[in-house]
Amino acid sequence: MADTLRIATCNIRNGRAFDGIDSWPFRSRRLVDYLRSLDADVLAIQEAFAFQVRAITSGLEGYTVLGSGRSRRRRGEHVPILVRRDRVEVLGSTTRWLSDTPNVPGSHLPGARFPRIATVVDLRDRRTDHTFTVANTHLDAGDADRRRRSAELLAEWSADWITPVLVGDLNATIDAPELGPLLAAGYRDACPADAPGTNHDFTGRTDGLRIDHVLVGPPWSVSAATVAVREGRPPTDHWAVVADLLPG
Repeated sequence: MADTLRIATCNIRNGRAFDGIDSWPFRSRRLVDYLRSLDADVLAIQEAFAFQVRAITSGLEGYTVLGSGRSRRRRGEHVPILVRRDRVEVLGSTTRWLSDTPNVPGSHLPGARFPRIATVVDLRDRRTDHTFTVANTHLDAGDADRRRRSAELLAEWSADWITPVLVGDLNATIDAPELGPLLAAGYRDACPADAPGTNHDFTGRTDGLRIDHVLVGPPWSVSAATVAVREGRPPTDHWAVVADLLPG
């Protein structure tokens, strides 16, 4: 449909990780091709270092990149949001730390090895004049209690967001108890319950856990949503999630 807005999320895998033949230098072009094929108006990525973001933006024309790194100096891993300039106008952007002091760069929850962040952008769809908020995050991989506290923070913040969409690698399936605060806040999963898994560790399998999500709040309606599985050698260790949304 002409007014459908496409939002996609993909964990691109830390480019400093040593993954043998799946390490960043051997897959960067493949990843850019994969992300381009998603044809997203708003593209959220996780585990991105600045050199990866540069490679992606050089291969994807027409996008503005929003977000900063998670460290005290706003460096290191990002969870950036890329918006297609000819479709979406940026009204505002901020980075918040998933901690009890969310405006303090580098802060984190007790026991966490690394800071975790959310990139939050306010946008206007040039085609429909609809304004909305997209938040991109990557929750703690090691502890359900910290994921739940992060979900509580996101749910609390989203009370001030405009017709929100929350995307990212939540490191939990949609029915996990720690994501309960998001569902209680009115978010719903854009994907059908039988959608393929997203986490495959470079195997390309689709029977793993679906821990990457596009969650929509009212009054969005979902025209279509899928996990973007491709044949051939995988470009990253997660499959992307793509959702076509319509304002209510």
